[in-house]
Amino acid sequence: MRKQLLGLTTAALAVGTLSLTSSPAQGVGGIDGGNISGSGDVPTSVDVAAFGSGDAIAAWSRPVVGGTRVYAAIATDGVWGAPKAVTATAVTDAHDVRAVANDAGDLAVVWNQTIGGEHRVRGSRHLGNGSWDGSTPLSPAVDVETVEWIDADMDGAGRVHLAYEAENDGAHRVSATVWAKGGTPQFTTFGAHTFRPSLDVSPAGAVLMSYFTDDGGDEVMVTRRTAGAGWTSPKPVAWNGNLSEETVAAIADDGRGAVLVGGWEDAGARAVVTRVDAAGGLGGAELVSPGGVGTAFRDLAVSPNGTMQVTWTAFENGTTYVIRAAVAKPGQDFGGAGLADPGTVTNQRHLSLVSDRGAQVVVHDDADRLTLRHRTNPVLGFGEYDAGTADGPFAAAMDREGNVVATGVVENGFSSYVEADFLDIAGPAAQVTGPGAQVATPSFPVSWSVTDSLSGVKSTDVMVRSASWNSGFGPQQVIGDDVTSSSRQFAGAFGGTYCFQVQGTDKADNLGFRSDERCTTVPLDDTALAGKKWKRVAKAGAFNGTATTTKRKGRNLVLPGVQARHLTLLVTKAKKGGKIKVTWNGTLLKKVGLKGTGQATIALADFSNVQTGTLKIKVIGKNGRKVTIDGLVVGK
Repeated sequence: MRKQLLGLTTAALAVGTLSLTSSPAQGVGGIDGGNISGSGDVPTSVDVAAFGSGDAIAAWSRPVVGGTRVYAAIATDGVWGAPKAVTATAVTDAHDVRAVANDAGDLAVVWNQTIGGEHRVRGSRHLGNGSWDGSTPLSPAVDVETVEWIDADMDGAGRVHLAYEAENDGAHRVSATVWAKGGTPQFTTFGAHTFRPSLDVSPAGAVLMSYFTDDGGDEVMVTRRTAGAGWTSPKPVAWNGNLSEETVAAIADDGRGAVLVGGWEDAGARAVVTRVDAAGGLGGAELVSPGGVGTAFRDLAVSPNGTMQVTWTAFENGTTYVIRAAVAKPGQDFGGAGLADPGTVTNQRHLSLVSDRGAQVVVHDDADRLTLRHRTNPVLGFGEYDAGTADGPFAAAMDREGNVVATGVVENGFSSYVEADFLDIAGPAAQVTGPGAQVATPSFPVSWSVTDSLSGVKSTDVMVRSASWNSGFGPQQVIGDDVTSSSRQFAGAFGGTYCFQVQGTDKADNLGFRSDERCTTVPLDDTALAGKKWKRVAKAGAFNGTATTTKRKGRNLVLPGVQARHLTLLVTKAKKGGKIKVTWNGTLLKKVGLKGTGQATIALADFSNVQTGTLKIKVIGKNGRKVTIDGLVVGK
């Protein structure tokens, strides 16, 4: 799901019909990280990977005395730490740096390096103490004149997956490496006349890779690798004609993915998508860009849940360079091509970023200004965040929440540096933390946690749905509007079920998504159950301070009109406790012995859905044995 570009101007964004649950308004705020590298000679490459929420690793290479060095900086909650040297000393011609990470906090940097006149791919892992573990060879120790077109990613287990194009004596071959934590890198080489690989990795370790071959005609090949198996036999995408050399492979969390190619027609290359199922099966060619208009550059993004976004640049009407986009929700077709950027200086390579929640972002370098255009809802126009000058290589990535991090090289002689910016486009994460599934009084505290890793939390809304023991839920009501606290007292009623949600707004005015509901039930007091010749007594420590008791066999307590999914009985046991049976609409739920000491809760039923019925408690033990009923939990 990480995306990056090196040494290219970019612009990308999607337009479509993404559905939004509790659709957020467009707030969005930029966070200027400034110079994260320190000043020096012009960095030769830069990359960035997002992980966690608001966390990122940036890496770059830079000429120094004696050669070049690779550096990295880590951001936590949008705040960048000091840069650290990844290579212990200066090395010869380190370039094509790639940063990879996962949400567990595993971090690594990969780069291309010249050793003895030959290119070698090297890698280093970040250690917990803030240092780096050295330099591990990630390509075989063979004669390789040139290594280029490197792509890399990391899975949830910390395995680094790498693909690159290697050339020796005029022969080009795609190679791949998998490097497990603590393990020896494993190498695979594909056939001759193969070029420009693209790969993406799921958290579970499924890898999708595409590459171009001209051996016997232009084709784009697709192969998969899983954590427990090697690469599948490469399969060609379906296209009757020439194909561009550049492809993009992207994969969702469930292992499904897609490959984007440029399929040539009379007017030029069209953006063509081939979907790949979780078993590696290829679908047919989907023509996403319209006919009659050639595309100069194309990009594909797939969010964790499988939302796809295809973008392309075109020169339209003989007057304007534009970027257009189309979106396909999981399992659906692509919508129409919308206008993502109405005008750029020229055709541009561009980067497509899309989140599960519908955040759409374009990161581009038009006129040497690093610009992040964005929207959180397809009915809104695009906002713009100017990240400042960026006249060299740059990169961008999106975390799983939808926040974006961008890095770019600012070229200024020996005062050059890497600039970094975050785009806070995701609202706060929210969770109701209390109460539990059952409370002891009708008045009880409700608590919640709302966090935002970038801008911070501005306020919270608190909502509740309520249902009495003999009715269904009413409409949701707001009980806290723009509050800044993390708890409040709530006044319920005996026998009520209450389901709470919270939703936060951050200081950039991004409205977060609603939390999962957390439900609690206030028990119904024993006095609500009707029965003859039972004693109603005040009792310290009992629920609501009351209890209903008898020592006579055959006595009944009845409650009609109950609407419940879960039923639990509150009782008090005694040394000479009696025995009861509980029925629901005449059907036995449970027989319960009450011999013992202290209060107890007896689970009676967990229905698959809410049922309506009459609950009856009957004393079936011997006369003289004490039965004490304290209350009934009627949960929804």
